[in-house]
Amino acid sequence: MPAQAGYQNLETFQKQKLRQKLRKLNNIETDPRYFWTPSSSPRLSPRTNRMTRMCGKELIMHNKAPLWNESSQVYQLDFGGRVTQESAKNFQIEFNGKQVMQFGRIDSNAYTLDFQYPFTAIQAFAVALANVTQRLK
Repeated sequence: MPAQAGYQNLETFQKQKLRQKLRKLNNIETDPRYFWTPSSSPRLSPRTNRMTRMCGKELIMHNKAPLWNESSQVYQLDFGGRVTQESAKNFQIEFNGKQVMQFGRIDSNAYTLDFQYPFTAIQAFAVALANVTQRLK
């Protein structure tokens, strides 16, 4: 009960618990047991995100290269029927030779996003959103 622990109300109790969690997270970020340091791993760059440091590995992914279609004289990607319209925003991402994400246009104002491990929903959405907004310039 918050009142028994010396908190004025539920709001101050929740704020205090949040501060404790943030301090713990900051300690994890600086604790060498949770990530490789640059001296132990020359591949770790300053731009590497916190999760990569905590896991101790980087995931290298690539855009899938389109194949040339002789009959239509254009480069194409096979979306397995999930994407129905051509767009410069359509893309597929591969990890270890396996397709793990695809994003493409299905209507004038609608897109489809398919993903699997190692992407989470928020990560896949962020990549797709970054791709769309980059092409708006």
